[in-house]
Amino acid sequence: MGLIKKYRNFWVYCFFGFLASLINIGIFDLSHNYFHITLWIANTIAWFISNFFSFFVTKLYVFKSEIENPKKLLKEGLYFLVSRIFSLIFDDIFMIVAVWIFPWNNLIVKAIDQLIVGLFNYFSSKLIFNYKNRHLIERLKGLKERRKSRNEA
Repeated sequence: MGLIKKYRNFWVYCFFGFLASLINIGIFDLSHNYFHITLWIANTIAWFISNFFSFFVTKLYVFKSEIENPKKLLKEGLYFLVSRIFSLIFDDIFMIVAVWIFPWNNLIVKAIDQLIVGLFNYFSSKLIFNYKNRHLIERLKGLKERRKSRNEA
């Protein structure tokens, strides 16, 4: 029981990450396999919709970060988006290489891709929403400002 409680955020993230991955795979499948949208565009559409879902469930249910005000929500949303853009780039490249260069089944590749991307996304989300890590981010900003002040002096 101690391990479950100790790693609660990870397990809850896995559950909601699984749901986000299902959304991602489902939208990709519909877009690419049924509506015949180009692979990388279908992948990007699926990424956008699943990450919109993921932002709110990760914030509210995984890291229990409240929506305090619109400014903070926008700031966290921008950090979230920037971190997820790195995963989108990997996601698109991985899908293109695995499906176009190696003729592998696009849904199997998408499922493998979602596991890899999901791990990266967990750690980047932890930095954004986890209260303990927010202090680290603030300290890093403070260091940057102090260095800038020293250089100006």
